[in-house]
Amino acid sequence: MRRIFTILAILWVSSSFALTLKKADTDKSMHTAPLNNGTLSIQTTNYGLSRYMEYRHIQSLVYASGSWISGKIQRRDDLGRKLYWLTYPPTYLDHDIVYEGHELWNSELVAVQDTLTSVGFDGDYDTKELLPAYNPLLASNPDTYQLYNTYNHQDIVLQSIMGSPAPLPFNPFNSENFCFSIPQTGEFDTPGFITHSAYFYDYCPLGTQGQRYVGNYQNHNHYPLGIAVHSESYTWNIQNLDRIIITKHTVYNTNYQDSIEDLAISYYMDADLGPSSWELPASIDDVSGYVKGEGYEFAYSRDADGDEGLAPLCVGSKLFILNNNRTWKSSWFWDYGQGPDDNYPRNFYGTCYQTQNAKYWLATGRNANFASFGSLRPEDPDLMEYEQPVGNDTRNLISFCGAQPGTDEYEETDDEGNYYKRMNLAPGESLTYYSILFVGNSVDELKAKSLLIEDFINGGMNTAPYYGLPCIPYLEELRFEESHILQANWFSYSDPDCFKLACKEYDAPASSWTEYEISGDLRSYSLTGFEENTWYEVKLGAIYNQDTPEELYLESDTQLVNLSYTANADENLPPVDPLLQNYPNPFYSDTTLRWFQKDNKPAECSVYNVKGQLIKHFQTQNAKSGENELRWNGKDDSGLEVPAGIYFMRLQSGDTVQTRKMLRL
Repeated sequence: MRRIFTILAILWVSSSFALTLKKADTDKSMHTAPLNNGTLSIQTTNYGLSRYMEYRHIQSLVYASGSWISGKIQRRDDLGRKLYWLTYPPTYLDHDIVYEGHELWNSELVAVQDTLTSVGFDGDYDTKELLPAYNPLLASNPDTYQLYNTYNHQDIVLQSIMGSPAPLPFNPFNSENFCFSIPQTGEFDTPGFITHSAYFYDYCPLGTQGQRYVGNYQNHNHYPLGIAVHSESYTWNIQNLDRIIITKHTVYNTNYQDSIEDLAISYYMDADLGPSSWELPASIDDVSGYVKGEGYEFAYSRDADGDEGLAPLCVGSKLFILNNNRTWKSSWFWDYGQGPDDNYPRNFYGTCYQTQNAKYWLATGRNANFASFGSLRPEDPDLMEYEQPVGNDTRNLISFCGAQPGTDEYEETDDEGNYYKRMNLAPGESLTYYSILFVGNSVDELKAKSLLIEDFINGGMNTAPYYGLPCIPYLEELRFEESHILQANWFSYSDPDCFKLACKEYDAPASSWTEYEISGDLRSYSLTGFEENTWYEVKLGAIYNQDTPEELYLESDTQLVNLSYTANADENLPPVDPLLQNYPNPFYSDTTLRWFQKDNKPAECSVYNVKGQLIKHFQTQNAKSGENELRWNGKDDSGLEVPAGIYFMRLQSGDTVQTRKMLRL
C-alpha cells in the first residue's frame, strides 16, 4: 500500500509576510509576530519573550519562554559617586555606606554591588523587564511625545525572508531615535530563511526615568543592569532543520563607567504539552528533565502519559555560547506559583537573607530555597540524565555563568594576569549567546538534534549541506495583477518531482480543489478565472518520490484571496491594532483574545462576520491594568457553532477601539 506523508502548515498570511516595503501600521509598541516554517510556529515579540509554540497548529508545546540576564553592578549615589560598605560583610544592624572621597572612606573598603536580574518574562509574577524603546510606559512622557508618535509604530519585530527587508544596523550607544527595525531596501546577512529581528532594553534609552517593567504584579522594584539586547530568531523549512528555532542574542553593556560582573545568562521555559482539542489544561501532567555532557546540556519537557498518542512529542530548551570553555551550568524547576523573585533587590535588610534575589541565586547555580526549587541538572558527576518522577505543571530555567566568588576557579588567572574563568562585561562590550527550542519524538531524538544544533552553530549555520533535502514550499504572499491574474511565487531549497498548485472557492468541499501540476524546477505560476467578491483558497504542494511507495507530499500554508481585498488594499478592512492579539490565529475550535491597557477600566468585546453582522457579544467586564484575556469558543450568542470563515473581534476599552481579523478553519 502506498504511503503518503503529509505536512500541513495552514496559517493566515498577513501583510507582515510580504517581501516589499510597506507603510507602517498602527501602534506596535508591544509587538508580537508569528514565526512559522510549516512545522513549528511561535509568537516572537520585541520584549524578550516568545509564546505559544505549536507543532503544525495541532499540538501545543510551549506556553512561554524568555531570557533572564543577571549580573552585579556598582551602586552609585545620585551624583554618580561609588558607594562602599563601612563594615563588610554588613549585618542586619550595621549597614552604613559612604561614597568614594568621604572622610570615612578608604581604599580598603568593599564596594557596594547590586545583584540584579532583568527578565524577558517571569511566569509567576507576569513581569516583563526587557522592553522595546517605544513601549506603553513612554507614551505619557511629554519630553518624548513627538518621538513616540513618530516611531512607536515602527519599533516592531521585523520579519525578513531570505534577508529581505533589512533592519537598520544596531547601535545602542548612539542613535537619535533608537528605532532599528525600520525596514531597509536590499538584503542583510542572516543564516535564517525566515528571520525575526527585535531590540529591547532593561532601561530607557530615551532617558525616561522611573520603574521600567510591565506586568500585573505591582509590588515590584526593577533596577536595570544597563543592557541593550539585539535578538534574531531563525527558522528553516527544510528537512532536519524544520523542528528547530534558534535565537541569537547579543547583550551590550551600555554603562559608560561600570562593568557588569559575574554575568549569568538564563533561559526560562514554561512548557504546556498537549493537543489543541483538550478541555483540561495541557500542562497538568508534563514532566521535565535534563541531559548533560558534551554536545548535550539541554532541559526538556514531555507529556507524562502521552494521552493515548495525542501528545507524543518532547520539546527541548538549550543555551549555547561559541568557544565556551569557562562557564558553569545549572538547571532548576519549580511548580506553578513557586517561582523565584527579586522584588526588593537593593533592600539593605536583605543582605542577610538567602532569597533576597532568588533569581540571581538560581542563575548562578545555587538553590535559593530548597522547599521551592529542585535541580534538573544532575549534581552527581556520574549521572548524566535526570527526569522528574511525577508529572506536574512546572517551569524550568537553564543557566550559564562564569566562576563564582569563593571558589578556586574565581581566582585563577592566565599568563597575562586575567581572571579568565570569570564572566564579566566591560563598558561598551557585548556577549553573544544562542537559545534554542527544538522538538523530537523522544529524548533520544532530542539528543541527536542537540548534537546537530551545536555542529550547525559552530559551522556558522550554513544551510548548504541541506540543499536537496525535501522542503516545505514557502508560498509568498499572493497578489493579483492586471486582468484578474493571480501571481504565485514560492521558495524551495530543493527541486521536487513536481509542484501542485491547488485552488478552490472558500468553503467549497475538498473534492472541488483544482490542481495544476508544475515542473519541480519552477518557482512561479499565474492563475486566471477569478470572480469578483468571491473568496478563494490557494495552496502549494511539493511531491517527492512521485508514484513510489515512499511518496512524500509537503504542503505549504493555505492562503485566502479575493479580487476585492488584496493584501495591498488591506486598508479596506477594519484596522488591526497589535496591542490586541488573538491566539491561535487561524483557529479550529477556540481562540484566546489578549490585549494590553494602561488603566483599570471596563472593556467590551464583540465578534462580527464579514458582512458586519454581530454574532457574539461579551459582557462588559472590569479589565485590569496590564495584560488581559478572554476566550471565544467559536459559538454565537445563541450557543451555535459559527461556520469557518473570516471574523472581526472588536474591543472597546474607554475611548480606545481596536479590531482584530481572525480566521476560523
